[in-house]
Amino acid sequence: MQMKSDVHWPSIPYPEYAGRIERARQCLADHGLDAMILFSPADWWYYGGFTDAAQMCNGIWRTALIVSQEHDPVAVADTNFVWALRHSSWVEDLRYHCGSDHPAIKAVRSGEDFYAVLYDVLRELGLDTGTLGMETGREILTYLGVDEFLQIREALPSARFVSAEDAIFAQRAIKTPYEQDLIREGCRRASLCHRAAFEAIHPGVNERDVHRVFWQKALELDLVESPYQGTWLCFSANPAETLGGHRWITGPVDRVIREGDCGHSDCGPTYKMYQMDFQRAFSVGEPSDETRRYYDIGRQAFLETLEAIRPGVPFSELHRISVDGVTRRGAPPHTIAFIGHGEGLANHEPPWIVKDNHDCVQEGMVLAIEVGAFDPSGVHFGGMLEDVVLVTENGIENVIAPYLSRELYVAE
Repeated sequence: MQMKSDVHWPSIPYPEYAGRIERARQCLADHGLDAMILFSPADWWYYGGFTDAAQMCNGIWRTALIVSQEHDPVAVADTNFVWALRHSSWVEDLRYHCGSDHPAIKAVRSGEDFYAVLYDVLRELGLDTGTLGMETGREILTYLGVDEFLQIREALPSARFVSAEDAIFAQRAIKTPYEQDLIREGCRRASLCHRAAFEAIHPGVNERDVHRVFWQKALELDLVESPYQGTWLCFSANPAETLGGHRWITGPVDRVIREGDCGHSDCGPTYKMYQMDFQRAFSVGEPSDETRRYYDIGRQAFLETLEAIRPGVPFSELHRISVDGVTRRGAPPHTIAFIGHGEGLANHEPPWIVKDNHDCVQEGMVLAIEVGAFDPSGVHFGGMLEDVVLVTENGIENVIAPYLSRELYVAE
């Protein structure tokens, strides 16, 4: 591949882009794919250095990125993206579709209809009879409707269509040094927002105001809301409601914080497209002894799980260590099906740390580990802890722990 000369505002450095395409070709070969046709904003960003989720899922302004073993990437896009793709994406081969007769558009368009241009490109590259990987929605949000997929399959009857998601995550699960640096910095910034919000928690303060403090700090630090998960700092007088009853999924409500409330935070802001995800628990006023006991049970199990992470350890073993760490101390395991997951361009992505996943931890993975313990009667709280860790050669680098304590936070 040759480096474009007119990329004035690149989203990712050229060496990072070129390295991703080179590794993608190997992953395609390893998984028996000739090419993959990508529609999702996350994959467009990863392989093409460009995304506009609001426009790219628009059926009229349709875009696709073709990444293949033997050819340089090809972008098929609406003419609305001429400037953006030319000056922010490293993809050199750009094909545009639009039905307008405007002279400026006619000069660059390859055809009027997105699908006609897409089929022409695939035939030109000899991929119309190949094995083509697609995002299926199993692990990646699909931006291609069922009717659209059926239309593509009907137009290319000699092609074989399969899921590309195993090939994609064989690559995306292992973060490059560039990605690791972004995640380190994103977690540092997100932790500062978390600390600012904690300092705003007092009896008499509205829950929405705590969120406002978080996002005021986030804007100062160039963080934005995750498209996959909100940022929740939620409070309730009922421990069973705060986390176990998924009160947190509602987001902030117009409620005044009171003495005796328990609280839970699950924060997932985004830094340069990469997602952060960590959790802490807090009490407004001094917690009960039983609340502290349950919290400490979860914390000890959490720390034991972190200590066990290293390359070669099966994810099922990490799940077993977590559950055992909670139950042998006298608490029931929390009800979430996993105790961790991959972290990257999606807030929750493979690998999944569940009891039936016997795949192993690999160096370069970024994992979010979440473990907690709760009173089954719902009288006392407990809480959940979650940190983001980078897997190193011999263990982990915790990128949250330097900035946020694992102690139960007590607001006064």
